[in-house]
Amino acid sequence: MKKLRLSTLALGVSLAVSFLALAQAARKEASTPPVRSPKLAVLVSVDGLQMKRLLDYRPYFVAGLKRLLDEGYVERNAHYAHLNTETGPGHASLGTGAPPRVTGIVANSWFEPREDGSLRKVYCTDQPFADPETKATVFRPGPANLRVPTLGDRLLERYPAARVVALSGKDRGAIFMAGKRREHAVYWWDQVTGRFVTSPSYDVASPGGSIAAKVVAQFNRTRAGGHLPRRLGLAWRKMADPLFPFGAAPPAHPVPAFEIRPFQIPVNGLGWDKDLSLASSGYFHGIYYSPFIDELTVDLALEVLASKDLELGHEEQPDALCLSLSAQDTVSHAYGPESEENLDTLRRLDVQLGRLFEALDRGFPEGKVILALSADHGFQTIPELEARRDKTFTGGRVLSGNGAVTNFEKRLNRYVCEELCLPLDSRPIFGNEGFDLKYNLPALPSMMTVAGPCGAAGRPVTRADLDSVLPGAIARLHHEEFRTVLLASQKESWDTTDRDVRFALNDYDPVRSGEALLLPRRGVIIYPDARGSTHGSQYDYDTHVPLVFWGAGVRAGVSDAERTPYDFAPTVGKLLGITLPDAVGKAIDLPR
Repeated sequence: MKKLRLSTLALGVSLAVSFLALAQAARKEASTPPVRSPKLAVLVSVDGLQMKRLLDYRPYFVAGLKRLLDEGYVERNAHYAHLNTETGPGHASLGTGAPPRVTGIVANSWFEPREDGSLRKVYCTDQPFADPETKATVFRPGPANLRVPTLGDRLLERYPAARVVALSGKDRGAIFMAGKRREHAVYWWDQVTGRFVTSPSYDVASPGGSIAAKVVAQFNRTRAGGHLPRRLGLAWRKMADPLFPFGAAPPAHPVPAFEIRPFQIPVNGLGWDKDLSLASSGYFHGIYYSPFIDELTVDLALEVLASKDLELGHEEQPDALCLSLSAQDTVSHAYGPESEENLDTLRRLDVQLGRLFEALDRGFPEGKVILALSADHGFQTIPELEARRDKTFTGGRVLSGNGAVTNFEKRLNRYVCEELCLPLDSRPIFGNEGFDLKYNLPALPSMMTVAGPCGAAGRPVTRADLDSVLPGAIARLHHEEFRTVLLASQKESWDTTDRDVRFALNDYDPVRSGEALLLPRRGVIIYPDARGSTHGSQYDYDTHVPLVFWGAGVRAGVSDAERTPYDFAPTVGKLLGITLPDAVGKAIDLPR
């Protein structure tokens, strides 16, 4: 009997050892990259770059963009499928592989109730923190509003020793490309200090975070802030015109400065040369609205790649470097995507990406880097200029914001108040962000009718009342700008056979979206200024963006298959051995 117990004990020990060995093998397999996996994923978003503009200007490129288009696998038919094609939603989609209805980032801003029941406008990266001194709640940039993990989050989930570094000229560009994990190193350029800063959401004391923090601190001390006037100068000068082969057909060209000048916002002045020191909010603000913001981002990226302590892409597990390059967007807003300023910015981006490619060539063996490039949205040309140049153009501009004399919200509120017999100074429509309209629901119970066509005074106005008059108000005031109004209260009956309605559904969130969504007509923008341009619609100029993959043994080629930028993260994830359960996009089978 004693021998039997000893045998049983030995068998139990043997089984335990076997299970432990199997578990260790499983963990090792889970943390081991797949065969031929790249060691570094470089994820690049060019903020505001439309695919058509990239292809039209291809003959101008001599460095990074040329190499990407010549050597990469180019998806020429990639379109977003959501409304409010803005920077926050687009970067969240690139980071996660999902549209706004999944990520929760439905626009650059939205409206939410305060604790006292009133409404406040929420910026997409607003995150509450306790002030270290007063203990009061303050809002600073962070990833809390993002509802699903990113590729970077999943990378650390599978490979705990992996490192994710994200850099941008904008907080939302860096944060939503990186993700929610505290170990990420996430930095963006601050217009107040001229230096790169981060968020309390990220742990600068973590192993990778502390090393990256030293790299950024050294860069800030020696190459940013007060060093920028010496390094970059005070003027933005146009690059010399390129020399094309004799007899070659002229490439696409921008609208001449003298023709577009009346429609531009003179952030850095009009015409050439531009004095950055004259920007309304100071020199650093001028840099933000110039191609130099991309140069600074790439400068820091090269320091990150060169760091012998960080060793990005040189360990067993793969790492990720995320770059969101902002100048195409800021320059296009002020000067127009069809401007000389935009082309100059794109040509300078070509040079900066060339520097990035050179660093990757020097630092990594062939096949060990995958570089993927896309954009968060495209851009609408300046509608007034478009109408002058094309007599068939039917678009236009809806002025919003307090700076507009004919404010969209004020006119709409006045009309609604007249229809519902409310005092004309009431504000039943609280505001808009992009094509979302937010009702002032917390204040409605206290909004009482006055005596008139609606009956006796003193009846409170309801949401149903607003729903009943809003479509007619939009049709009366803005029939030429908006094709229809979608009421959130009627969401279950929205016509899903309508492409535009499906785009609205892809952007809809029951908490963060407004009580109504406006579907614009082609060529229509909502903007707070009577000059410049913007984006956000469901039309191809805003949705059609680049999608290019280079390196990691991927063969050069082109595809016209129907794709979306939601495929961006799943495709890179597949190469790294990572799945994204929350993604709507699919991994593309790249030719290798």
